[in-house]
This record gives sequence, C-alpha cells and structure tokens, in this order.
Amino acid sequence: MTDGEARAGVLSKRALVIASHAVERAALAEGTDENMVVLALFQRLPYFEREREVYARIARRAAVTVVGMVDSGRPDLPHGVTPVLLRADESLAREWSVAVLTPTFGGSVVAQDLDDVDPSATSVEAARRFQGRWGFRRDEAYAEVVRLRDALGDRLPPTARIKIDEVLNSVTTPAAAPVENRAEAALRHLAARLERRPAPKPEEPALATDPETGLATMAGIAGWLGASTDTVPLGLILITVDDLTEVERRHGNRVRMHTEQNIADLIREDLRPLDKAVRLGTEEFLLVQPALEAADLTERSLRLERRLGALHATYPFVDLHPRTTTMLTRKRPLPVHSLRAQLKQVPTAALWPPSHGMLPSPNGGGSTWFR
Repeated sequence: MTDGEARAGVLSKRALVIASHAVERAALAEGTDENMVVLALFQRLPYFEREREVYARIARRAAVTVVGMVDSGRPDLPHGVTPVLLRADESLAREWSVAVLTPTFGGSVVAQDLDDVDPSATSVEAARRFQGRWGFRRDEAYAEVVRLRDALGDRLPPTARIKIDEVLNSVTTPAAAPVENRAEAALRHLAARLERRPAPKPEEPALATDPETGLATMAGIAGWLGASTDTVPLGLILITVDDLTEVERRHGNRVRMHTEQNIADLIREDLRPLDKAVRLGTEEFLLVQPALEAADLTERSLRLERRLGALHATYPFVDLHPRTTTMLTRKRPLPVHSLRAQLKQVPTAALWPPSHGMLPSPNGGGSTWFR
C-alpha cells in the first residue's frame, strides 16, 4: 500500500481505526479555545462503547458533539454527547464517519461499508472493508459537517443545529492549504506504516474445539464473530448426517472416529482462511462464511451434500445420508433454530440398512456387505 492509497479508496477497518483515532485526538489537542463541532456515525452502539471515554472528553471541549447509530432505543451516552438514532435501512446506517471542524482546523473520515471482507483476515471484524477517504483538510471537513447536518435533518435537536451553524459561519478565513498538505503527507506516511505493522494480539484463551474432529464449537467462534452487531452478512450452511449416531453402536469406536474425521475433512475443504467450520452436536455441523454470495453458498452446499453422500467409497466405507440447508443472515446470535426449522422440510433418508457400502471383514480378508 502506498501513502496515497492509505488516504482514499478501499480501506481496511484497521486503516479507518487509525485515521479515526487521529482525527479524534486532533479534536482533543491542547492550545485552542476555538468553537468546535464534532459529528460521528458509529453504525452500532457496540462500536461506540470502545470510544466512550474519548467522546466524553471531546464533549467537554466541543460546542456540540453528535453521534449517530442504529439502536432500538435512546442509548446511554456520556453527558454532552447528542445521540441521533438511524434506521437500519438508510444509507447513513452503513456509514463510518467522523468530522471535526473549528474556524481554523478540520479533519474528517468518511467511509461506506462495502459488505465485503478480506478473506485472509483472522476475524470477522478485522476483515471488514470500506470505500472512503480521510484527511486533515478544513474544506473537506466543512463539506462533511454540512452534509451530515442536512442528512440528519430534524433529528438534530434545534440547539445542536444552531451550534453547528455557528461554527460553520465562523469559518471565514482561507484554509492554510500548504500547511495542511505537509501535515497530511506526514500522517499518510505514518498511517500506512502503522497499517502494515502486525496488529498486536491480546492474550486470549485457546479457542474451544471439538476433540473428535478439531472443528470449532459455537463457544469457540464467539471471539471470531466479534461485537454482537448486524453489520457483516454471513453465509450459513447447516449440515446434518442423519445416521451418524448409529455408527459407533453398530461398528465400534474406531469406525466412528474415522467416519467423523472424513466428514470434518470434507467440510474444511475450500474454506477461506476467514471461514469457520463448527460442530454443533453429534450429527450437526455448521459452516459460517462472511460476505458470501447466495449463488456461491448454494453451490457449496450442494457440493458438500454430494461429496458427503459419496463417503461410502472411502474407508471405513460407511454409507451416510447428509442433508443441508443454507441461509444468508445478519442476525446475531446466529439463527441456528431457523436453519433447523428449514432442514425439517428436507426429506430424511431411510437410514438402516443402507443401500450400499461395506466394512472390512474381521479377518482382514476382503469385505462384507452391511446386513
């Protein structure tokens, strides 16, 4: 990534965090008593909670501080922070923006959620991608404050709108373009270097996995999913192997272990580094694939069902009857119950005896058909 690319274009979440923190710290800089307006869109409340203390400090210095997000009711924000509730279906709900403006200074971050991910990332939140730009140019910040003021409209309290207009009207002198350009060039260089540096990894317990297959568990993917928001679309495939509970009872622990490993290996195939395969129970498995297209999701589901059904040709030659169903969702927690309800509409195969498949004979000399 070049320094110029760090300012605009398709931006990673990490790049936006770095840029947003820079703009927010500029709002907190000492040595100025100018009137200041700060407008920010956070998409959802959990994202704001991480910056709560910063915005409490900003609100003590700014003439007006406005924060917009989607939420079911008026959120509990720090004193002096004016909340504006957004509808989940409006474009502002997909926006990540921060605009800081004084009579002589401006900084802004403006980005639109692309509903896309970096498939090589290690968590859903870290994988998010945005289209946007950031900078420390007063004229850009001025334009963003005007845009956001007009977009929020009468959802802004009259007192907040009056203070915003007062700050806008106080911008009367030309911007110090040469100073802005030099400062921004240095900040672009620093931001690009920071984004390339490996992100610090907090101390975390080992992810919970299923001991039989090594697949993740629902508890194990909680940290990978991240904040309980609905900002990232997820493709889900629920897989049920109807007769798996009978394998150990009829053929012993060794055959069960081999069969489960064969299933797990197939489920893991073709996963992107970002995707997760989960074992829900003895016969249930779940694939979670962020920002996957519906056609890709359906194709993968059908391919998995075909290949699982063909495992009778692989040692230990157990005939299986898989069923799958898919869903695209933004819901958190994951709507597993809805997937199970869908799967009930898929016919269950006649389980025993299977129509074909064989196991090694006890003496190792050839094979015998299931009876």
